[in-house]
Amino acid sequence: MGTPLDPLFTRDVPVAEAARARVLAAAHAELARAPRTRSWRTEALALFAAPTLLSLAVAGVLCVLGRTSLTTVWEHAPALGLLWLASALCAWGALSPRLRRLPLAALGGAGGAAATLVLTRGPAHGVTTLPEWVCTVSHVGVGLVPGVVAVLLLRNAAFQPRRALLAGLSVGTAGAFLGELACSLGPGHVLGYHLSAWAFAAVATLGMARLLPPRSFAP
Repeated sequence: MGTPLDPLFTRDVPVAEAARARVLAAAHAELARAPRTRSWRTEALALFAAPTLLSLAVAGVLCVLGRTSLTTVWEHAPALGLLWLASALCAWGALSPRLRRLPLAALGGAGGAAATLVLTRGPAHGVTTLPEWVCTVSHVGVGLVPGVVAVLLLRNAAFQPRRALLAGLSVGTAGAFLGELACSLGPGHVLGYHLSAWAFAAVATLGMARLLPPRSFAP
């Protein structure tokens, strides 16, 4: 036998079509305003592209100004290729959420590229009237734009020193690329003034990423 409450549970409740349309429209509008997340692979590619494209632009400007030539670029091609490889490994290792061994490979790639720059540099040739520290300053300056890109990308996840350091190493390849094409001094100069700029780029990126609050606390 039924109860007086049965009709409340069994009858169909009419839904106003106008109200349904308003709810759907509000939901669609909210989804349209929500920022679309980008894949970490896309961000890693952007991190790699920033110093790489800047390196190409610098090489083009140096060729136009007569500070280097296509022959010089070709002679330094192995070292330049190692710099790009190190930049790619560091960018991928900085933003990859899962690969555990890649950071070690990235550090090894950066260290190998740095050692190659020193060991393959011949004795100084040519005459320069500029002080040696000009190389360091110019390398740091070249890395400013890629550094800003790196810090902005790092803010999309929780701060991790390892990520920030690898991103900075990727950024620093732009200055090292400039040094290979525009400087004719010897290996001691490369070790003291070129690699110090690369290290500064890594430490500066680490420091800026530590100071700026992240937009997301994703791992």
